[in-house]
Amino acid sequence: MQLFMLGMISMGCAVAALLFLRFWRTSRDRFFVFFAAAFAIEAVNRAVFAYIGPGASEYQLGYVLARLVAFALILVAILDKNTRRG
Repeated sequence: MQLFMLGMISMGCAVAALLFLRFWRTSRDRFFVFFAAAFAIEAVNRAVFAYIGPGASEYQLGYVLARLVAFALILVAILDKNTRRG
């Protein structure tokens, strides 16, 4: 059941990344590129975690760093959107 849920979360993140890319294509706003990259990183992170299997720990350095990068991208997107002029 855990692998199924990880697959669903990975698929949901991939769909969100594709939607943000579509929003970027119509608006050309960097905000959507940052969000698309963050969700793509999270989708790959969850897929790799599911591929390795239930024996792996979710708190290994690689998984934590991938999440940190994804959340940092979201924070950068928000800060960039709120401080950009024009």
